[in-house]
Amino acid sequence: MEEDWGSPRFVEEQFRRWYARNSGTVPAPIDIAHREFAFLTFHGRTMYRHIRFSTLDELRRYLRANAPAHSYHSSGYYDDPSAEMARKGWRGADLVFDIDADHFDLPCQKEHDRWWCRNCDNQGTGHPPEICECGKAQFETETWLCDRCLQAAKHEAQKLLDILIQDFGVGTDELTTNFSGNRGYHVHVHSDGMIPLGQQARRETVDYIMATGLEAEYQGFSQRNRGARPTLAEGGWRGRTGRALYDYIQEVEPEEVKSMKLSRRATKSIIEDRERVLNTLMERHPSNVTSLIDPKSLQAVLEKAVKLQASEIDTVVTTDIHRLIRLSSTLHGKTGWQVQTIPYGALPDYDPLMRATVITGDPVRLEFRWAPKIKINDVEYGPYEDEEAELPLGAALFFLCKKGARLKR
Repeated sequence: MEEDWGSPRFVEEQFRRWYARNSGTVPAPIDIAHREFAFLTFHGRTMYRHIRFSTLDELRRYLRANAPAHSYHSSGYYDDPSAEMARKGWRGADLVFDIDADHFDLPCQKEHDRWWCRNCDNQGTGHPPEICECGKAQFETETWLCDRCLQAAKHEAQKLLDILIQDFGVGTDELTTNFSGNRGYHVHVHSDGMIPLGQQARRETVDYIMATGLEAEYQGFSQRNRGARPTLAEGGWRGRTGRALYDYIQEVEPEEVKSMKLSRRATKSIIEDRERVLNTLMERHPSNVTSLIDPKSLQAVLEKAVKLQASEIDTVVTTDIHRLIRLSSTLHGKTGWQVQTIPYGALPDYDPLMRATVITGDPVRLEFRWAPKIKINDVEYGPYEDEEAELPLGAALFFLCKKGARLKR
């Protein structure tokens, strides 16, 4: 009898062995008794939730006994976490952010992600289109990851931390940064000032972090500000917009400038008189660039430029005051990797492809359906297609959890 793709029984057994030895290393989230917990198993898609643990020992016993594929806790605090949602008694919630490389548009996704239309035979690589050529929007997707995806997600996480600390005044002791165990990072803010925020306040926080709706005129790029002192070092988006414009104009290619359909003068200034524009931003008040780039064109450039300073976060996660988020130090059922907490200051040097593979054991032989290339623990694996290979257990689990292979008996 052939194994199912992904060999879930084998993967579950490896998770069970790991939790039997390591559940004691899983830490409790802050105020564990007022958190809801939830779990997904390797059997079906039912989520077991509305679970309450009074102590860390109870949580660890549950992990040992059940070895879940996915483990979560609520961002919210409740009077009774075990009750149905309407009866829980919401006390407040950590401000949580999810940064997932799957939400980005990256060149590498064309190499390792695929899609199929369920209505016709059309297929492609990268993100699926909004509408298929057949007129339907019914897609199956297969998403993988690579070091470039993870590097892009880490870059966005670092920008988020900078904004939270510099602009919101969040203390480093009030921040927790976790590798999600898959394609990105989670940032938790557990400060007294943030916990009571409702959905509207969290939505406004998201808009600020993503620079949503920023208008050049109200960031100081106005004729009435000409002659004022330079502001690139100023705090908040006043300074960030100036720095973003400087960086963008310094690096942008002429073809991209032309594609933006700016005014003739603005296009000429950015392409042919770039140094003058940059010197104006650096040495004078940034609003002086309006003599080189008209306000309408400047707004269009700014909308591109602020992405260099803004952070690309999942808006739904942050605005949801009842959100479930992954439990630190547990295993992720779609990779076999560990959700890991990264100390503040250590993020720039953190590499999940070297750190998050925590299950080790004898090599196993796999039969591959299809899998792209990836480097794990400094060893390159793949690409594979309709072939067999023997891999170390940690690497093998990744391909099994992604269902690109199955155990060869």
